[in-house]
Amino acid sequence: MEDNSVDSGVFSLLAKPVRIALAKAGFSEPTAPQIEAVPPILKGMNVLLIAPTGSGKTEAALLPIFSTFLQLAQKRGISILYVTPLRALNRDMVRRLSFWSECLGVSVEVRHGDTEIKIRRRQALKPPDMLVTTPETLQAILPGSLMQGHLSHVRFVVIDEVHELAEDKRGVQLTVALERLREITGVEFQRIGLSATVGDPDKVARFIAGTHRQISVIDVSTPKSYQYSVEYPVAQESDYDLAQELKTNPDAAARMRRIVDLLNEHISTLIFVNSRTNAEMLGYKLSQLSSKVAVHHGSLSREERALIEDQFKAKNLKAIVCTSTLELGIDVGHVDLAVQYLSPRRVCSLIQRVGRSGHKLGMTSKGIIITAFSDDTLEAVAAVRRACKKLLEPIYIHENALDVLAHQIVGILMDQKQNALDKVFRIIRRAYPYRSLSKVKFLEVIKYLEDLRELRVEGDLLRRARRTRSYYYENLSMIPDERRYPIVDVVSDRRIGTLGDEFMALRARPGLNFICRGKVWRIVQIEDETGDVYVVPSEDPMAAIPGWDGEMPPIHFSLAQEVGRIRQEISEEVKRAESPDRAAELLADKYSTEGSVLRDVVNETAEHVRQNIPVPTHNRMLVEGFDRYIIVHMCFGDVVNKTFGCILDAVLSDREMIAGWWNDGYRILIETPRNVESQDLKRFSDLLSSLSDEEVDKAFDAYLKARFPFAYKMKFVAERFGALPRGRTMGPLRLSQLPTQFEGTPIYDETLQEAMLEKVDLAMVKKIISSIKSGEITASAILRDKEPSPIAYHILSKYSDVSEFMAPKQVLVSNIKRMKMAISSRNVHLLCLSCGEWSTKIRVRDLRDKPTCKRCGSGLLTCLERGQDPEDIVNLLRRRLDRKELVEDELKELTHARRVADLILSHGKPAVVALQVRGIGPETAFRILGKMHMDEDEFYMDLLKAKIQFLKTRQYWEDKKKV
Repeated sequence: MEDNSVDSGVFSLLAKPVRIALAKAGFSEPTAPQIEAVPPILKGMNVLLIAPTGSGKTEAALLPIFSTFLQLAQKRGISILYVTPLRALNRDMVRRLSFWSECLGVSVEVRHGDTEIKIRRRQALKPPDMLVTTPETLQAILPGSLMQGHLSHVRFVVIDEVHELAEDKRGVQLTVALERLREITGVEFQRIGLSATVGDPDKVARFIAGTHRQISVIDVSTPKSYQYSVEYPVAQESDYDLAQELKTNPDAAARMRRIVDLLNEHISTLIFVNSRTNAEMLGYKLSQLSSKVAVHHGSLSREERALIEDQFKAKNLKAIVCTSTLELGIDVGHVDLAVQYLSPRRVCSLIQRVGRSGHKLGMTSKGIIITAFSDDTLEAVAAVRRACKKLLEPIYIHENALDVLAHQIVGILMDQKQNALDKVFRIIRRAYPYRSLSKVKFLEVIKYLEDLRELRVEGDLLRRARRTRSYYYENLSMIPDERRYPIVDVVSDRRIGTLGDEFMALRARPGLNFICRGKVWRIVQIEDETGDVYVVPSEDPMAAIPGWDGEMPPIHFSLAQEVGRIRQEISEEVKRAESPDRAAELLADKYSTEGSVLRDVVNETAEHVRQNIPVPTHNRMLVEGFDRYIIVHMCFGDVVNKTFGCILDAVLSDREMIAGWWNDGYRILIETPRNVESQDLKRFSDLLSSLSDEEVDKAFDAYLKARFPFAYKMKFVAERFGALPRGRTMGPLRLSQLPTQFEGTPIYDETLQEAMLEKVDLAMVKKIISSIKSGEITASAILRDKEPSPIAYHILSKYSDVSEFMAPKQVLVSNIKRMKMAISSRNVHLLCLSCGEWSTKIRVRDLRDKPTCKRCGSGLLTCLERGQDPEDIVNLLRRRLDRKELVEDELKELTHARRVADLILSHGKPAVVALQVRGIGPETAFRILGKMHMDEDEFYMDLLKAKIQFLKTRQYWEDKKKV
């Protein structure tokens, strides 16, 4: 009989049924991850396999597992447990495994929170050989007596996308769950972790294995290639016209236009953004330009996401605008381009996202980052450089997390009705995140759980209490639980997504238009009892954007430092080159991009060099004083800069030198009570370099006592302890009371511990101050008089009330140029007040200098406001000429039209231009036009000043209208 099996390389080590299945599937040669991983997995070794997306790492794990499983003498219960971080990955995995299941006779089923009750019952009575599940569902099934019997036969556990869990409390919870599973099996099972990107492989390997177990790291560099590029679309004349259509600014329109061009050049594109709000905003704008774009994020219903994935796979969609929901390995078919809209802010995310394109070995993964401003461009270039060198962010594991500990202590009690204290302690300490847990802290948590009546302590034994079961099952998830309000499409009666607490509390009401799935919906009803929000499709282009929980990922210290290094390289090139344009060209070759992409960055750096202002870099800080502000330039990232800000807040408050502060990844902006002087800068610089480690700790503690910025975290920690009901809305006042309520409890301790890991980096602050003292980091100080430095203007324009006219010259010139282009692209509606018979719609740029009526030749033309009907004005005019009485509002409307017409008759096209600027009416336009500007830029500068003045005082004018 002919042997139709694959015997190539490591495949020859596999059981014959597996080799036959390989032949049927068309596999002839193993991939690099399979060559490296199959032998050790066959030997029963614990393994962390790191390999690029699409390189066959899933098969590298499962083929040897199937091979070993088929040769087991007894096959009972669940032998293989496959854990993924997302339910969508579960669906994908079962679909992918259907072939192997059929060929090998291995039963595979999925289990998650939405699994139907009848399927759960069937699994309890007749378990599959392999169960695909999530960390939360594993928590749910561990205590069940029937499921425990089936799980006692587990011999293999695979954790997919392990990097996604390692930095998360869900992952910490999983590590203890595996130790609980070890108690159920009675013997060790094989542990295999899979990931495409891991910053700390050894740490993640230990995270999987637990303490006192050996594990091998297999990091496979395959021939798979990545192609990254950074683009900075500059607004062209056509983009100003497009901006009018999209009701956005020309720069954003240029980015939309470029993305649509890319979609048309490719078959299937994933467009990644950093937040759900950005996904909706971008999706809505793109949907106006292409009908084949959909939006995908975690606040859409599971059915809606699955539908979008299927439509994309079937090529009915050309693109999906998505968040991290599609960063992982969900099967959406072939993708030939990944677009990252704005900087990815994390190197790991960039590699993971770009890896979704060209999802096979031998294909190039192609990614394009579309940037919007100079910091964004620098960050993107820095992320690409670090991605090419595989310099990833380190992993931060939540060690000794007390809320997870509380839940898992109760979980062990759920597994067995009672347990010795010391045994529970030993089980917990086997999990890597709890390897250093002290007995004192363990007993503190036990005591607090007893106070909450979630367990009972009897001597050395832990026993269940009345609340044990309800507490355990109500807190299976470590994901912060905010109430979700279902969005139901009245037309299809289908749930399409959810809205968050903040949006519902502050904005939601019948009649409101908002954006979801990249489309506009109008709320028609909100159900009081269920919270269901019933909607119908709408066409309102000015719709609101729903607010969801979740933050932008912080810029890590390492990426901010890379930005600083690049800024230094740019400053050095600027000094050598004969012009900034030439420097941009030379640097473009170095960074594998276009000179136009770097132009703004190079120009602002060149301006620093020209004005002899020190350029902030990775090892040079700049303390800049301007107006009432101190700007501390420091390329240390969001977390370090925010920690510095907290410390400076406490220290400067004692010296009455601070009124408020803000930060980004590259600066801290401090508002002072008065204008900054030279001696203030000296005092500040001396203070910065003289702080001791003890003073840093003291200052941070003082800041916590005064402000405690982590109360929102405390709510979620308290919920996970069962001290607060989950998912209830809590206002700012109630939130502010939580630190006092829980002070001295494990809830307070864990809130600080979590915040110190995710939001604070005191150790790095101390290290930086030490480097300033040693001279390793230089700190310069400069006082600016007329305008801030170009690099400082980024944060000043965002957070301060500094006049726009204090902006660097290049910013002002750019603003005026954009204003000209925007106005020239605008459509205006002109009506002749002489004959009342002629009107026209025309772009401002197409107007003659002295426009006249095409019917009667008169120059008495009025410019109608948006939405104003020319017939209404003509009727008012005729009634006035017939000496019919007009009511006050009608007379005002006609008088306004006549004043506009007089202005256009006197000044022609410039009058039309002036009236297109927000806040400028006939009186202001008459005053500006009366200056008889010799220079067009001066005219536009006056228009810009008038607009800004209106925006600053508009509340006064709006209130006056109401009176």
